[in-house]
Amino acid sequence: MLKKIGLVLLVMLVLLLVLPAIIVKSCSGKILPDVKVDPYEVSVWNHKTQELTTMPLGEYLGGVVAAEMPVQFHLEALKAQAVVARTYTIAKMRANGKGGCDRHPEADICTDHTHCQAWTSKEDAVANWPFFRQRSYWRKIIQAVSETQDQVITYQGKLIDAVYHSTCGGSTENSEEVWSNQVSYLRSVQCEFCSSSPRYTETVQLSVARVAEKLGVSTAELNINVLERTASGRIIKVNTGKEIIRGLEFRSRLGLRSSKVSWLQEETDYSFTTVGYGHAVGMCQYGADGMARQGYTVLEIVDKYYTGVQVTTVQIGE
Repeated sequence: MLKKIGLVLLVMLVLLLVLPAIIVKSCSGKILPDVKVDPYEVSVWNHKTQELTTMPLGEYLGGVVAAEMPVQFHLEALKAQAVVARTYTIAKMRANGKGGCDRHPEADICTDHTHCQAWTSKEDAVANWPFFRQRSYWRKIIQAVSETQDQVITYQGKLIDAVYHSTCGGSTENSEEVWSNQVSYLRSVQCEFCSSSPRYTETVQLSVARVAEKLGVSTAELNINVLERTASGRIIKVNTGKEIIRGLEFRSRLGLRSSKVSWLQEETDYSFTTVGYGHAVGMCQYGADGMARQGYTVLEIVDKYYTGVQVTTVQIGE
């Protein structure tokens, strides 16, 4: 009897420890297929490893889509992300006559999302996904890149600056109201599709002393006065009590999700409430997913967030 119990326990141990290890290897190892489209070489500066790597554009785009957008999003939203990421990348590539990454002159692009685009390797991507979804999720990424092969966004025949953000909070913004330069295809549009975003709104509390420190003023000087807002409520210019800065910088200094922000000042604290996440120019990622779930296609998503553009195909060097 004891031998039978021991045998059962041994089998259970094998099932619990050995089998999952085999499955993990098959899901996250070389058995997972590579992205076969967009074979053109792109030089990528990995800001985490501090290394320059050359890889096929398709492989790079798979890593961008996996890093920049939740894989649980609708396929049409992931396809929109692939088209936008491809456009953004080719517009920077030195092989296409462009200047590359200005922080790393030897590279076409870097993996720092605050400067270029986020990127993750296939192995790191699947390691962060639910155990039994790894294979199907990776194939979904491949499908998004493959079904949009060579597709890019142009305006009047030229590649656009395909900027994007997480959650617009009801409306995207005109480029000049965020960065000061007016771009014809980066126009403010109403967006009723991102309200389900977990980043739609947030409230954070900061002490008066901390706010003053972050804004580079003394507590005696601190006097936040908004001088100009967009039609949707984002700060364009604000006076800190010492200097006038743009809303994007105000948001950055305070570590807020959005410059669409209001606040309550109490005796020793500020309570900041933001709507949206990101700079709000170009494609709203959660809005793209919301559109896709209502039946909109990748082309309709692109047309929504970039005014007067066309989706076309391009070869590197054209």
